[in-house]
Amino acid sequence: MSQTAKSGFRNEDWVVDQFNNHHTSLYGTAWLDAMEYPHPKKVCAQTTRRMGFFNKADVLVLVDDHVEWVSVKKFTASFNQLDKRWVDDFARLWKMPDSVISSLKMYCGEDGYGPADVSGLASHTRDARRFYMDELPYDKQEQVLAFLNKNKKRIIRNVMAGRGRAAARWMLVVEERRGMPRKSAIASITATIRHYSTGRAYITKKGNLKLGRITIQRKGGDGGKKTAQMLQFKFSPKELFDMDAARAFEDSVPIL
Repeated sequence: MSQTAKSGFRNEDWVVDQFNNHHTSLYGTAWLDAMEYPHPKKVCAQTTRRMGFFNKADVLVLVDDHVEWVSVKKFTASFNQLDKRWVDDFARLWKMPDSVISSLKMYCGEDGYGPADVSGLASHTRDARRFYMDELPYDKQEQVLAFLNKNKKRIIRNVMAGRGRAAARWMLVVEERRGMPRKSAIASITATIRHYSTGRAYITKKGNLKLGRITIQRKGGDGGKKTAQMLQFKFSPKELFDMDAARAFEDSVPIL
């Protein structure tokens, strides 16, 4: 397990403790109040991974007779991953046209879709492993952008909230910086999706994709493993702190 994953799990466990000890936790009290539970009689929280259940919701909170699913993100860097999968997995989820599937596989450099595998385009690439979106023929670029714009809200909802009974209803971001008080911000998933959906799909100056305020890119890294060819969705959790619909809170005790 990576250090990033371990750190995320520790953060989720900390969030669970704050909810379960809300009578003495300023964080737990503030979050429950933001969720419109100012005077709960009974609160029981647990991580979804301990339930053997994985979705976008990381924490399940039972408040009196209500069930709340919370996506928890730890903010230590500019961007945080929302989702990563093989293009074919996203294609099945969103019924992508074949032309969009092949273009995104070229963008990720999947086996059989790299510059060395596609005749006529290899001399134009700045990375021998893959194509940047602005290196693809114009009609392919337009097909990808048209698909993303047409399905924008569904795509962003899927990568942020998930699907089914455990779809997240809240987004909770926790910022940790040594020597500084811990900060948090919570907002309904509806308000969060509305914020990050602002704007259309476009190709950045670096040849990557943006969908609203969401970044779409080749995963990369992974020590050169094949999983580097996955398609990744990322967002900046810091923006949640500036959302009018979010409730921000910080304690006065610095993290040692």
